[in-house]
Amino acid sequence: MITAACGQGADSDSSGSGDSYRITVISDISGAFSGVSAPGAASIEMAVNNINATGGVNGKKIDLQVIDSQSSGSLALTAAQKAIAANPLALVMFSGSAGAASITSLAQSARVPLLSPALSDTSLYPAQPYLFQTSLTAKQDAEALYRFVEQRENGSLSGKTVDVAAINSPYVDVIIKQARALLEQAGARVAGVQRYDLPLASFATQAGAIARDNPDVVLTLGSTDDTVVVSKALTAAGVTALQLGIPSGAAQATLQQIASAKYYALAANPYATTLPEFLAVADKNHKTADVSSSMFAMSGWVTGYVLAKALEKCGTGCSSAALSTALEQVSDYAVPAGASYGPVTLSATNHVAASTVRFHHYDPATGKFAESDPITVP
Repeated sequence: MITAACGQGADSDSSGSGDSYRITVISDISGAFSGVSAPGAASIEMAVNNINATGGVNGKKIDLQVIDSQSSGSLALTAAQKAIAANPLALVMFSGSAGAASITSLAQSARVPLLSPALSDTSLYPAQPYLFQTSLTAKQDAEALYRFVEQRENGSLSGKTVDVAAINSPYVDVIIKQARALLEQAGARVAGVQRYDLPLASFATQAGAIARDNPDVVLTLGSTDDTVVVSKALTAAGVTALQLGIPSGAAQATLQQIASAKYYALAANPYATTLPEFLAVADKNHKTADVSSSMFAMSGWVTGYVLAKALEKCGTGCSSAALSTALEQVSDYAVPAGASYGPVTLSATNHVAASTVRFHHYDPATGKFAESDPITVP
């Protein structure tokens, strides 16, 4: 495993009573999930370097230790065990959901706050001690998809047909279940659900089945590359329905490859390319290539600044337990650089940082990107 440090580790005291605050990041810097996880780690390093360069928090530096879990759940658990043994103030996890699930109980038993974009909905509803989500949950994805369809149909979904094209994933299972309930309650019919595994070479057969349903909307719930395959197959099969994707299908490059005016994908953060302050920090830290094309980079930046805000509230003698309480007191916080569509408000009953989404769209005829109006997702 590879370990890096930001800040002043030599004089740090994990209790928060020394010259720095110790935070440990466990991330898939290498391996199969590195394309998703590594940008999050890069951007939290950027955030911490920026915070430290401007005086730190309460006159103290943040000592950030980054450990590569190599896209392995077992290595992530081992890394978490070693990290907790060193008594950090908090753990941050940018890893596959299986890796995050393996250390949630460990962090809770050690009373160390765990912040991650990859926690399960069952860890967050209701809010559980020491577990905090720094991006959208599956429940929020489903709510946003439903509300966007409702808006497009002027509030009436009666008689509308919805199909689903989805990767096999426990996270996506939750989105489908929640979205189906909301859509059907509003009078829509979910006609069919076509599932697939990776790697996905073709979606032609499933796209033909969806075309026969003649849907008004297709939910395309997958990761980056397979979403391109699915969307293009739908278009080739003659599907003219509105296509709606989740954050993993919202990157600018993905929308350009899909090249369909019918496709929209939600996100809780704007594109890095639209944030001059964020890009300036990335350039200063030589991380522009690491973060500029990823929809998941912003989760690291948001996590870094939310932690800094909580540390400010926690004080110079902060402990892990006190930091958890301080996180619950972060309210109406506007993340610097405009990296989040909505302010962060956490509480004892809400441990999810994201609250607002917009749907991203690309018009191949004009070559321009656009965003929908904001949608609040509690």
